[in-house]
Amino acid sequence: MSTPETGNFKGTSLDAGAPNLWHIHENHLKYGKDTDTRVNFAGKTLEQIMAKIAENEPINARYMTTPNQKMTYEQCIKWIEKYC
Repeated sequence: MSTPETGNFKGTSLDAGAPNLWHIHENHLKYGKDTDTRVNFAGKTLEQIMAKIAENEPINARYMTTPNQKMTYEQCIKWIEKYC
C-alpha cells in the first residue's frame, strides 16, 4: 500500500527512488515536485551531473532528514553512477 511519503503510485514510471521523494524520471533527478532540486541529464557527462548535484547541496539538504529521504537519494545516486 502506498503512502504519501513512499509514493509508490500506479501509473508512475520511475527509474529509481519514489515519486514523492527523491526520484529519477524522464532523464532527471528531482525531489518530489520541487523544481529547485531538478538536475537534467540530457547532454551532460557524469561529472557534469554530479557537479550540479553538488551545487544544489544547500537546497537538497532540507530533503535529507528522514530515513526514506536518505534511502531514495542514495538509490538515485547509485542509478546515476551506473547509467549516466
